Amino acid sequence: MEDFPVEEDFPDHFKVEVKMYENLINECKEKLEDNLVSIIKYGTEGEPNNILIVTKQLTFSDLNKLKPIILSFSKKSKVVPILFTESGLKDSNDVFPLEILDMIYPHELLYGIDVLNNVKLDKKHVRTQIEFELRSKLIHLRENYIGIKRPKDLKLLLKSAVPTLMPLLYGLLFMKDIKPASDLFPLYSDVEKSYNVNMEIFRKIREDTIKKQDLETFIKELIELLEKLISIVDKIEF
Repeated sequence: MEDFPVEEDFPDHFKVEVKMYENLINECKEKLEDNLVSIIKYGTEGEPNNILIVTKQLTFSDLNKLKPIILSFSKKSKVVPILFTESGLKDSNDVFPLEILDMIYPHELLYGIDVLNNVKLDKKHVRTQIEFELRSKLIHLRENYIGIKRPKDLKLLLKSAVPTLMPLLYGLLFMKDIKPASDLFPLYSDVEKSYNVNMEIFRKIREDTIKKQDLETFIKELIELLEKLISIVDKIEF
């Protein structure tokens, strides 16, 4: 039977990352003391790499205490933590529920109380924001397609579209009472089965199999998918 790996067995980059999070936690605890509620690692596409810092209160004085900590952490990690009060997070469930779902799936508690498990979301609010985001992204995609001339910029447009659409997929599955898979391809499959849509364009973009001659076809497929999802979501009632 193999022994569990000890710290010396971990890759150097993992050791650096662990130390970076340890420093963040210790510095926040030192500066905020009992005001610190939790520090949570979260993110899209199955890779929790963003940080949520939750406090009991968040005064201007608290911001100044956190400022040097966050600047230092951001410089090392290239990630700017999001700040919330505990009550502010709960009260935001009707304003941007998709952003909260993006924090929930997946997330890892680094310190304190897992406040994300206590946030209650209403399907009506989720549906409203999904439709707004779908329509906004469709307008954005059309406008950018018309304005872009260089093929490499079209490719960038496609590659940047998938991450921004991930929270919408979480929202679509939330409305069906389905917990989203942490792996991307099973996640796409769940959306396909639940809403009778073809998510193959997501797979192609994620696999980075975009060739110059396929760019317009891929744009067309993505536009058609957004249009179909808008039509479906528009008809959902609770």
